[in-house]
Amino acid sequence: MGYMEEQIRFQALNVPPRSRLYGLEPCGMETVWSESLTSYMNRLGWRHGVSPRALAAQEIGPLLAHVEWWRYPSPKLMGVFCAANAMSLNGLGNLATTWATLLGRLTERSDLHLLTAAWWIGDLPNARNLRSSPAWCPACYAAWKKQGFPLYQPLLWMLQVVTICPKHKRRLVERCPYCRGKQAVIASHKAHPGECTKCAQWLGSEEPPSLEQTLNDELLNWQEWVVSTLKELRSISVSPGVFSWKAFFTSLAEGLERQKGYSQLARLAGINRTLLYEWVGGTVIPSLEMILNFCYVCDTTPMQIVADPLASLERALRADSASRSSLHYRASRQSFDRERCLNFLQSILDGREEVLSVRQAAMRLKCAARVLRLHFPSECELLAQQYREYRRQHREKYLEGVREEVRNATVTLHMQGLLPTRSKVAALLTDPTLMRMPEARRTWQVARQELNSCQKNLAVDRMRKT
Repeated sequence: MGYMEEQIRFQALNVPPRSRLYGLEPCGMETVWSESLTSYMNRLGWRHGVSPRALAAQEIGPLLAHVEWWRYPSPKLMGVFCAANAMSLNGLGNLATTWATLLGRLTERSDLHLLTAAWWIGDLPNARNLRSSPAWCPACYAAWKKQGFPLYQPLLWMLQVVTICPKHKRRLVERCPYCRGKQAVIASHKAHPGECTKCAQWLGSEEPPSLEQTLNDELLNWQEWVVSTLKELRSISVSPGVFSWKAFFTSLAEGLERQKGYSQLARLAGINRTLLYEWVGGTVIPSLEMILNFCYVCDTTPMQIVADPLASLERALRADSASRSSLHYRASRQSFDRERCLNFLQSILDGREEVLSVRQAAMRLKCAARVLRLHFPSECELLAQQYREYRRQHREKYLEGVREEVRNATVTLHMQGLLPTRSKVAALLTDPTLMRMPEARRTWQVARQELNSCQKNLAVDRMRKT
């Protein structure tokens, strides 16, 4: 049966058209847990048994070859894009729209455009709104794995304004607890979902956060309000289209002019009055976090300002100053708690907390590193020594694993009768980019020399026997 006859037969049987790639269903659609486009790209690659970057280079790259604004025409440049700039695929603009359209064409899905942040944050620019690298909630990964659900990265985790998991009320994590590396936006090797894209360690955890990681009610209230407001924005955007913030700034300008409240509201929001004038004038576009913070301290939402700016701002101007200040999500300057800081430093040194540098400990304690060094010079010195030793041991362990993997790949190729070139060895590694490391190249060279030496010795032995 010919191709045309087969297609006619399929049409008669109402068989849907076949897609080039798996028509993988996005996770969490129509909920606050909607998947991000880069997460979908990663899962699609792993579903096909290849690295997501390889899939992007092979399937997406050729389709973008003739696009005027695309600056990554070769597979190598595609790898650069996936490593450094791919987060913009989750945002607004030609890049995100084009990738969503092409992926939709390859998978025969028409809903992939909803996996971008434009349907959450409207027409705000990507800068200062999207993270540079993915964050995640270890408790979510652990729960999904235990329940047999797909592991993925919700778009919510990609937004800078969201710092707390809405479900587990714990901070989102940005660095692997084992190698301290940030996660690649589009993975370069055949990892499993929920594993570190650098060291392949499992990123999920059911362990409760430590005492120092517990969150205050003010921060939790702010984050709950942020998620609720994002839900509202998404429900508005999905129906008629991407939300335009022009209506918000027009209504805000109208309300401020009629209330004469520029100075009072700017002081309440903790911003300069001139900046507020620039917002409504269109000369400065604020980040989503700044807009939401302004609305939060005014006890309103962006959609309420669009609908009735006068009433929304009047509530804030009439509210009591003490209650208004408590709305602000940023922690006010607090006195230095010497006992609490000392206890935390001692818990790190005693092994009751994970190993941290002085700077990381200061971030946990919400104070400056120089303040810790000023009050606890000896403890900070011991902390620095402990962290250096931890990094040295971890690096040695990691490098040993890399050396062993390179050595095994070289021997495998040799046993198959193939010349173990650098490119062939790299292709067998969990992450081909490991061959860029000097230690990996030295191991490969030594292994080749040893194999060549063994081969020569065997040849000499055969000659002697004959």
